[in-house]
Amino acid sequence: MSEQRALFLQKSLIGTCALVALVLLFSFYGVVSDAVHRAARHRVASADASTQMAVPAAQRAVPRNRALLARVAD
Repeated sequence: MSEQRALFLQKSLIGTCALVALVLLFSFYGVVSDAVHRAARHRVASADASTQMAVPAAQRAVPRNRALLARVAD
């Protein structure tokens, strides 16, 4: 009976370790996958921000020049 119990405990320990390894593997995959998606979203957002910032900067330069010309004309 003790040999059977030792064998059962050994198999239970192996099964528990395998289950823990699978849980760790899935959690690691989830973290890495989220990090990759977050980096992609960040890259797209920064690319959109740089293109959006270029347009208002050009539009802001025009009123500044008009104000300068208006002061010179006065």
